[in-house]
Amino acid sequence: MCKVLNIKEWDKVAILIDFDGTITTIDTNDKLMYKHMNDKVRELLPKELEMNYMKFMDALLDQVKITEEEYLKFILSEIDISPGFLQFYENIKSRNIPVAIVSGGFQNGIIPFLDKYGIRDVDIHANTLNFQDDNVTVTYYDDGDLECCDMGPCGNCKIQHYEKFKERGYKTIFIGDGMSDQAVARQAEIVFAKDGLEQYCIENEIEYIPWNTFEDINKIVFLDNQLI
Repeated sequence: MCKVLNIKEWDKVAILIDFDGTITTIDTNDKLMYKHMNDKVRELLPKELEMNYMKFMDALLDQVKITEEEYLKFILSEIDISPGFLQFYENIKSRNIPVAIVSGGFQNGIIPFLDKYGIRDVDIHANTLNFQDDNVTVTYYDDGDLECCDMGPCGNCKIQHYEKFKERGYKTIFIGDGMSDQAVARQAEIVFAKDGLEQYCIENEIEYIPWNTFEDINKIVFLDNQLI
């Protein structure tokens, strides 16, 4: 069910944003896996829902042979930014709204990708890739969140980032698209959802606002609601 956004009366507003498939037009990890498709990856992909995220990602990356330089080139040359995001970020900055990017992906790609567009002053909470020649492993943001929610261990619990804003008295807008966003979508005061997250919200009767690009969110948040 869709939610009507009414935030004019909120005293303190914060924004949490997913990265892959949200700020970017596609999921960078999905595209990376398809570029490195082999029989083992093909066998693993259908098991995503059966395995916890950390074990699933470790198993996939064990099949990926890529150097750090090659990974950076992939991120900067093959991934596009969502239309309207740069204006959205300028709207946030001009109004001094606290914002953080929370991702099950990797800061090795997120930081240079945002830097490409001149975004260098945003909090980023994400996992980290470790490169040893063309072998890749992951250091997870929080290895200790094994029972953070009923979604199972994910390495970077988005609920904990929501709770930190809540403890400081903020009501939070969450923007996302996928499976790693489901748990926090049950908690945030306002949820912008598309793709798989939208379907999850529908199936679980979670109120949400549908969106396609950040041009939609700019209009709803900053024009229709005149958020200042």
